[in-house]
Amino acid sequence: MTMELRILGWLQGLMLGLILAAPLLSPAYMPWGVQMLFALSAFQLRQADRRWALRPGMTGWISHIRMAPSRMLPWAASAVVALIADGQGAAAPGAILLAALTCELLLYPLLTRLIGGWQWRRAALAMIGLIAACAIVPAGAMQNIAMFGLGVTGCLFWLRGPDGDLRATLAAFGGGLSAIILAFAMPATMMLAFPLAVISLIVGCAQATTVRRPLLPWTGHYGAGTGWLQRLRSRPS
Repeated sequence: MTMELRILGWLQGLMLGLILAAPLLSPAYMPWGVQMLFALSAFQLRQADRRWALRPGMTGWISHIRMAPSRMLPWAASAVVALIADGQGAAAPGAILLAALTCELLLYPLLTRLIGGWQWRRAALAMIGLIAACAIVPAGAMQNIAMFGLGVTGCLFWLRGPDGDLRATLAAFGGGLSAIILAFAMPATMMLAFPLAVISLIVGCAQATTVRRPLLPWTGHYGAGTGWLQRLRSRPS
């Protein structure tokens, strides 16, 4: 299985760059950027983790924790910038560091064990619950943790979803665009529309930029049930 998530990688780098440049741009938007970065990082982390199952006992946690220090560097840099910019809410330095440590060392290994075998329907229900949770949790570290959980669950939903289906891609982008329009038309819905827009756009970008099956060269003849490009069945993720 080959995977290309270049747009998500570029988007994650862009969000990190904007957060680091927040003191020069607009510190007021930094909490939104931090929350989006948590969702993006969680999605990318789950997508990159190709383990079918964790090792038994504590070794599964240990193997994940050993990889965590390198992933903490962007969060540490973001916390330093938040300190300079006097970030508030989800962009407070303590909120960023507390959420990053909780998500990397506790929440992600726990979610991997709890929801690793879920199919897309259960993942979709969990996403709905987490979108609601993102809207009602107190401002600060809990917002970042909820967005991280939404990113992990959203990636699981995408992995279990339709493979290369144009309708799914359009539905994801349509949901994100609808949430953005709703937020501007009814500002009171911003706390609910924001996580919906974020996860919809992330799933849409992943669906639109992914090759999840080996490509075959075209054949020069027609045949019964063959055609120019032989279809392949998707492997389970």
